[in-house]
Amino acid sequence: MIAALARHLRAARQRSVLDTLAVGLPVVLALAALTLRGFEVMGAVVALVIGALVIGWIAIRRIQRFDQAWLIAALDAQAPGLEDSSALLFQPSVDGLAALQRARLEARLAEAAAVDMRPDWSSRWIPWTAGVSALVILTALFWPPASGVVLGPQEAETASAPGAPTVTGAKLRITPPAYTGQRSFEQGGLDARAPEGSRIEWVVNFRPHPDAASLSFPGEAVLPLRRDGGRWLGGRVFERSALYRVEAPGLARQRLHRLELIPDAPPVVRVVTPDSSLTLIMPGQSRWAPVFEVRDDYGVDGAAQLRITVTKGEGENITTTQRIQPLVGQGAARLKRFTAALDLAREGLAPGGDMIVQLVVSDNRSPRRQTVESPSVILRWPTAMGLAEGLDGMAKQVMPVYFRSQRQIIIDAEALIAQRGKLTPDAFLDRSNSLGADQAQLRLRYGQFMGEKAEGESGGGGLDLPTNDAPALPTDDAPATPAKAEAHHDDDDGHDHGGGANLNDMTDVVAKYGHAHDTGDAATLFDPGTRSTLAQALDAMWDSERALRQGKPKDALPHAYKALNLLKTAQQAGRIFLARTPPKLPPVDLSRRLTGKREGIVPGRLPPTARDSADTPAVDVWRALGDRPNAPLPLEALARWVNANKKRLADPLALSAAIDTVRNEPQCQDCRRKLRALLWTALERPPAAVHRRDAADARGRRYLDALR
Repeated sequence: MIAALARHLRAARQRSVLDTLAVGLPVVLALAALTLRGFEVMGAVVALVIGALVIGWIAIRRIQRFDQAWLIAALDAQAPGLEDSSALLFQPSVDGLAALQRARLEARLAEAAAVDMRPDWSSRWIPWTAGVSALVILTALFWPPASGVVLGPQEAETASAPGAPTVTGAKLRITPPAYTGQRSFEQGGLDARAPEGSRIEWVVNFRPHPDAASLSFPGEAVLPLRRDGGRWLGGRVFERSALYRVEAPGLARQRLHRLELIPDAPPVVRVVTPDSSLTLIMPGQSRWAPVFEVRDDYGVDGAAQLRITVTKGEGENITTTQRIQPLVGQGAARLKRFTAALDLAREGLAPGGDMIVQLVVSDNRSPRRQTVESPSVILRWPTAMGLAEGLDGMAKQVMPVYFRSQRQIIIDAEALIAQRGKLTPDAFLDRSNSLGADQAQLRLRYGQFMGEKAEGESGGGGLDLPTNDAPALPTDDAPATPAKAEAHHDDDDGHDHGGGANLNDMTDVVAKYGHAHDTGDAATLFDPGTRSTLAQALDAMWDSERALRQGKPKDALPHAYKALNLLKTAQQAGRIFLARTPPKLPPVDLSRRLTGKREGIVPGRLPPTARDSADTPAVDVWRALGDRPNAPLPLEALARWVNANKKRLADPLALSAAIDTVRNEPQCQDCRRKLRALLWTALERPPAAVHRRDAADARGRRYLDALR
């Protein structure tokens, strides 16, 4: 490239860079001044570096357009002597007519070199950005800092008195506890919100400087401030939220400022697998791997303990063994997962036993860690023959007793079949009928347990309950009882029913004529599926009883086995125990019965709904605030009420600050309205009550009399 023309390219690029600096540099300086005010020197340095990088990037993008193509176009536009042939000057070699034309252009280079091809200055943007940036810089440097102190009307008047100190600036430096992993930060003003256990340091500026200054916390020790040059410094660690104010000799009494500390929440444990608290072991399963997820607001301790409890045995013979297994969590600091790999054989889990695991984990709080326990997760290995062996546990058995009786009937029937060749027909029939009687007794007891009326009660004949005086199960072969019994026969019975009771015996009235659905002090409810299963078992028992009564024990065995299997199925259902709570009726005055006397009978009145007396101070102040603007207020009693009810109040600090403001500024109507609104949210709502209607007036009585 010809040197004279290359100078134009360099000049254009320099002008572009200078123009970019003229527009962008004032903006960067203004941003640096603002950050210097809010974030001190470090913030200003960061703003300058970022601004310089942005300006450099813009300058590079702008100079990229000043290349050879731009220079050719500019020469053709601004140098007429080059005859729109400037491109020939930049070609390495030409011949023919092009060479002659290039020679003519080279002779005219002096004319092209004298042309000013630099781009124009941004005459519109440069003065605008410079003026606005200068205004921002001056404002940021010389505007007095906000003190963050809220003064009432009376305080502002007092603070403006000549010679009285005023708070011209305040800044807080908050250092959270090290275990939170949060960095220290600064903020303006005197209200702050910080993690629990943070150290808060104050930097307060006064004008003029007082002789002494301090921070006053109502109900707590005063924090004195020390003077360091033109600043007053102080700080301490806070474990709970508090209210405070800045105090100094001659300083107007200020409103309370708020330090709200965010409590460290305990860890939250969630069971990932299994998805239910009770899990049944799968066939062939030898290992179990429960997974827990722990979340905390600051950090979870990487080491946890898994509490493993294994139960063995059934009923009153249950034994438990417990051990602790350490676990190591995986994941981020605030979210970890703990996985346990348990060998069922090594843990000693056997049929009929349970393995119960529970995670015990802590957070990283210092110095006192918060430890929580997860929900228990149970792995159950059910036993196959638990039903036929008796009561496995009262809470999970459907039938409380008699399961072994059904099995015993089957065993006796099989033994009777085996001995048939050795017995006479009459003896065989007698033993078979005796087994039928046992089957009938068992069937009746199960039917009574389900709430059915027993045979022999009102509305049906047959066998009496075991509580009757007559023999419980009379049969065809048994002798008749001394008392007369009315026999009732069904078409398909094949045997007699009898048994009377003394009607004068009042102790048997309920057993004889009542419809009891419960035993003892508990009642048992069943779901429809369980009731259907038990009903099928009763039908099978009836078929077994009929065959045994006819002397056919071999035909009774299938029905007896069916009844036993149905009872095993019913055992898998759960029981619901309901305590018996009979109504407590007032005693009846028998002397007034059937006499028609109504003296002394008056309609009862509903007691008035009484508000809890503990809320009386709050109610009194709330009502007084709404009566008239300057009504006297029992604020001391209200303050004591707030201190006594801090735990149930949603925001006791705001309520205490509002009380203090109203006490110091009794003429502030906005403050009184704010206190009344806070009291409304703090008061407990009275319970709903039914109020008796007012007595009828003369017109209403005439209407009621007309209705009669």
